[in-house]
Amino acid sequence: MSYVWLNGYKTKLQERLSKDAGLLPIADAQSLATKLGSGHTYLVMSDGTGTEIVKATTFGNEIKIERAQGGTEAMALPPGTCVKWEATKMGIEETVCDAEFKCQEKLKEVDPCGC
Repeated sequence: MSYVWLNGYKTKLQERLSKDAGLLPIADAQSLATKLGSGHTYLVMSDGTGTEIVKATTFGNEIKIERAQGGTEAMALPPGTCVKWEATKMGIEETVCDAEFKCQEKLKEVDPCGC
């Protein structure tokens, strides 16, 4: 399952999200599912009082989420909460760096000249 970059993606929760919810209640779930395909991404949810990062994958025409990623905690969030794609440490580690954040060696594999 590969990481998917979603530059500029943002939406809002359409209904309340409980701390243990596993599906993301957004109006454009089918469109996001198409963009993700068999890949995944990380989304940042913020209601102005706190932030939670979730791992998002396709589940039919819906978006399945793994809660509390990147050291964040699962939150109960109200309708209208901002949901957006941002570059996260996990996404960068999965695409550019290894798990110990050693980017230089990983970049040399992509660009052997070191440019």
